[in-house]
Amino acid sequence: MTRSGTKLVPAVAGLGLLAGAGLAWTQFERRWPVLREYTVAVTGLPSSFTILQVADPHFYPGQEWLVAYFHELAELDFDFVVATGDNFGSVEASEMVEAAFEPLLVKPGAFVFGSNDYYSPLRKSWASYLWKHSNPAAHRTEPDLPWEDLRDWFTEGGWVNVINRSASVTLPDSGLSLAIVGTDDPHIKRDWLPEVDDFPAEWLAGADFRLGVTHAPYQRVLNRFAHAQADLVLAGHTHGGQLAVPGYGALVTNCDLPRRFASGSFKWEAPLGSVVTHVSAGLGTSPFAPVRFACRPEASLIHLVPGLES
Repeated sequence: MTRSGTKLVPAVAGLGLLAGAGLAWTQFERRWPVLREYTVAVTGLPSSFTILQVADPHFYPGQEWLVAYFHELAELDFDFVVATGDNFGSVEASEMVEAAFEPLLVKPGAFVFGSNDYYSPLRKSWASYLWKHSNPAAHRTEPDLPWEDLRDWFTEGGWVNVINRSASVTLPDSGLSLAIVGTDDPHIKRDWLPEVDDFPAEWLAGADFRLGVTHAPYQRVLNRFAHAQADLVLAGHTHGGQLAVPGYGALVTNCDLPRRFASGSFKWEAPLGSVVTHVSAGLGTSPFAPVRFACRPEASLIHLVPGLES
């Protein structure tokens, strides 16, 4: 017994050191953002343009590094910004959100909201993050975040609100016309999209580019955009799984997409049509789960280029 116990002590100590190193890495990685770039060829697009997508910053006190990163993003070369929601991680974050987004408002943009633009995060069991559809906001009805103030601030800054709405934007440098249709957060069942025949006229005929925007990439939303022949759909919400296993990938998507679609660009095959979709792994975390592993925070530059007729 004495000999076995002697052997066990260094093994347990080694496991403890490994666990401690892993936890330390998750803290480093969540503050180690990366810019990911993608190129999407669009049939019939008259000229190229670039979208900057920012997703899921979840601002809360202590995230000054993330404000600084937004300022770095503002120095990049892009034509349009899309913010796909979950901007708040705290009821105290309004000034931080505005400080981060302000330099991006010099470019045209569009926005939708996620549940953490209406409801502040709640502390929950770590095990709940591994459930397929973790949704603590589903049972809350009274928003405690200043979503109306943020909506008005974005629109006063020149961005278009596409929360269950549509908008048309003409890019100032190229003259390209964008028809944009967006939804509110499907994760808390606030989403609405018209029937395809009722999409706006500029979407159905005339726009150079048709863009769908949603916070959470639920299949029902992607299917409708595919049927409506969107050129691109942008979403966030998944955090790329937030915790991933090297060689295996994300553990969950927190929506009804398969794990292989937790982040990145892919063609979504719907019952009626298909659509190129980009799901951002996002930039932040909940203050109650401030970790990332094998899933760095990210912003996305998506280069849209003319494609050949098939």
